Amino acid sequence: MQELKERLEELRDLYFRATPEQRYRVALSRLKTPARPSTTLVDHVSAIEGFARSIVLDSERKNGTDVQAAYDRLRWVGGVPLLRDHLTVVLGKQPDEIFGADDWTLFLLAVDYRNLLVHEAATLREGYCIILTEACTRVLKSLADISGVRGAG
Repeated sequence: MQELKERLEELRDLYFRATPEQRYRVALSRLKTPARPSTTLVDHVSAIEGFARSIVLDSERKNGTDVQAAYDRLRWVGGVPLLRDHLTVVLGKQPDEIFGADDWTLFLLAVDYRNLLVHEAATLREGYCIILTEACTRVLKSLADISGVRGAG
């Protein structure tokens, strides 16, 4: 995990110091190969965020909160705060307990990488993407299991 954290900082440093010409080449590379592991990682993190939001909204609805009002309040809340600040309240457990310490840490890194990949049009070595995507898959499965979604188990 330390290697992943260090690489994230290296990439951030490279991307904000890059010239527009360098960044343009990276942008074109991303556009020419849209089905790359980096894109898959973005999709996985986004899927968790959307699913987590639906779980929190469902909980709010079951507690009598107007779902539109709850959505308006939660619409722009990111995946990490949704899981850390909202879902943990519903479940009475911390993310480390829910997902396991390693998967939670990897998910946090996946979110950071996703933000870099999306906002900087960056790319990421396939091996890193696989590690992070697999952790996201486990987090999503855990969310499905704890939320009682049929067919998740």
